[in-house]
Amino acid sequence: MELRKWNVFLAVVDSGSFTKAGEGLGYTQSGITQMMKSLEQEVGFPLFHKGHHGVSLTKEGEALLPSIRNLFSANETLNQEISFLKGAKKGTLKIGAYTSCSIHWIPEIIQAFKKEYPGILFDIAEGNEYELSCWIRDHKVDIAFTSYQDDSSYHFIPVYDDPMLAVMPKGHPLAAYDEVPIELYADAAFVVSDYSYLNDVHRILKAAGVTPDIRYTTHSDYSILSMVEHNLGISILPSLVLRNKSGNFEARPLKPNAYRRLGMAVASSANMSPVMKIFIQYAKNYLLS
Repeated sequence: MELRKWNVFLAVVDSGSFTKAGEGLGYTQSGITQMMKSLEQEVGFPLFHKGHHGVSLTKEGEALLPSIRNLFSANETLNQEISFLKGAKKGTLKIGAYTSCSIHWIPEIIQAFKKEYPGILFDIAEGNEYELSCWIRDHKVDIAFTSYQDDSSYHFIPVYDDPMLAVMPKGHPLAAYDEVPIELYADAAFVVSDYSYLNDVHRILKAAGVTPDIRYTTHSDYSILSMVEHNLGISILPSLVLRNKSGNFEARPLKPNAYRRLGMAVASSANMSPVMKIFIQYAKNYLLS
């Protein structure tokens, strides 16, 4: 089977639309449709459900997706190996990251890396704990800057313990504390990005046996900070998110102190591409210096 068709398949999956996939790859919608019909004939079953709001995978398509992403990851690794043996040092590195890591760490790491490896391209996506874990598992990204999870299946390289801080509007009663006791979050009006079992804030509060009154949820830590500034509730945010930030908020250490262990996650330490290995070393030199 042609890799070209599977590449189109992934583009449709990621965009959720034949039209958008075609726009991104330079094909017409009818051209995409014909290729996917041809691919479905080759595999012998439907790959997509078509609806008014785009397309979604059939259960058979879902079953194939991890293997297809793995196929392209292995193909990229092979191409990089060939390129490096020729001395060309070309390739693409797909990185997933928390927004805070994407803002404060990745640009400087890439800046240093590109001085020696200008032929390497980067594809960077931002996500939360759950998304990053799925992207590593499904080979949607090569490296994820994320926090350590006890039950994770990926290989984790720790680089930094990021303090988790109590965040409240200026003048809030909690600002009177040098360290905010975690039990004071019980039943407090709370703003949070996500409250699943993978979330670092959920982990900290659950370990303390504390249940906050969740008033607002949002995907972005920076949206949380804005809501806190507008007196909509209090929160717990990583120190890295608050770096170089000022405004109508105050931050204090938690009591007991809490951290998220940040690092780089890869699907397998044994199957890293040449670019992955070099980039990880650059990142460790930057973050551990």
